[in-house]
Amino acid sequence: MLDNIKLSTKDQSIINRLAEMPGFTPYRHRNNNFAGFCRYGNLMRFDFRKSFDNGIFAGFHHLEISISPHYHYNNYLHNGNDFTPQQCIKTLKEILQYIAIKPDEYDALKVVNIEFGLNIIPETNIQHLINNILYYKKTPFIIPEPKNEFSKRTDNTKYKYLKAYAKGLQFSDSPQFGINLNTFRFEVKSKKSFNIERYGIYNVTDLLKFEIYQRLGQELLNEWDNVLLTNLTPDFSTLKPEEMQYIQRANKTDFWKGLTDAPRNKFSNEKRKYYKILKGKNNLHTQLKGQFVDKILFLSESANLPQRTPIKTTIPVFIETPLKEIKGQYAPPEQLNRVCLVTGLDISMQKKTSKYLCSAGLKYYKENEPETYQRLKEKFLTREKWSLDFTEQFYFISHNIRNTKTNPNHNPRNSRKRFEIRNYPPDHLQFKFNTI
Repeated sequence: MLDNIKLSTKDQSIINRLAEMPGFTPYRHRNNNFAGFCRYGNLMRFDFRKSFDNGIFAGFHHLEISISPHYHYNNYLHNGNDFTPQQCIKTLKEILQYIAIKPDEYDALKVVNIEFGLNIIPETNIQHLINNILYYKKTPFIIPEPKNEFSKRTDNTKYKYLKAYAKGLQFSDSPQFGINLNTFRFEVKSKKSFNIERYGIYNVTDLLKFEIYQRLGQELLNEWDNVLLTNLTPDFSTLKPEEMQYIQRANKTDFWKGLTDAPRNKFSNEKRKYYKILKGKNNLHTQLKGQFVDKILFLSESANLPQRTPIKTTIPVFIETPLKEIKGQYAPPEQLNRVCLVTGLDISMQKKTSKYLCSAGLKYYKENEPETYQRLKEKFLTREKWSLDFTEQFYFISHNIRNTKTNPNHNPRNSRKRFEIRNYPPDHLQFKFNTI
């Protein structure tokens, strides 16, 4: 999930030690007040801020360390695969050890820049998708480099910017990496400490906590909610004539451009109306959000599994197989009688590695056992979220189910017991899910 990170320190023992570290090549920093050294291209950098006394060099005021955990994990070849929280935490420790940072010095490294994102493979063509990403709130997405026409970002702000681009096309000349050409990456880059602190991140120690990655995943979903993604090839067969006319008008960039100077909520209201009319497969934005949710849950579940273990490709994987098929006589033994560790419900319809009920299972129960889904909803979803679409309901329900098990370990102050006391008083109807 983490791509590029910049750390800053004024600790002189760290500064002096890294100033003598071998293997780094000097490069010309854009600011003459810095002395820059790099390795692995520009994917690992030390930038020393010079200090002067009456015009005479007096040492270094502070040091900025730029690292790329995802690239490091892949031996600095690419960042086009999945990168779980556990892999990221382990990789960060490897990098810190490599540059001779001791564990008791972690708190001295302040996080001043962070870039995090997700890779998914959308069903729609990646070029069509990138072309139709138009706005973040009222800020337009632009193509900063004409030669990379399928790479967009928002204009710079003081605090952050968003990027949306065709990750697969970026590595189209390197098929050996196995990156799907239709891979889409959405990422956020925060550029100011006080904005990064909103995520609960102050120094590098915080990046070694699993719950931080859960927070970053939610931040990505929140930012995606602010993105306008149009569909220029919708199916009009199910739309009323007035709805079809509205979509045809709204599919023109001038329609949205004319709303950027409109009253405060006009733009967001029109975007909400546009998405409401485009239902099902017509709504590309909701489709992608569902994929983001699934990827976040998958990466979170993978954090509890052994990493870098070769997969035996001869064993069939039943990722998308319905429950009624997977529970048949031909299902492999390890796929039978798998249950969620919290609810006790059958999760054989989910990925083989699943430990908790997630989106795929919730979708199954909603479609095949609506009464069970309703009880799950009442138990694990707060009332104010009942009006959300089902994709978002699945995310929050599965998130709360997983937190029942993980919160006592990762965040005792916000344990499931306190969640229930806060949201489900004793006089409310209660269900014992391990007996379903």
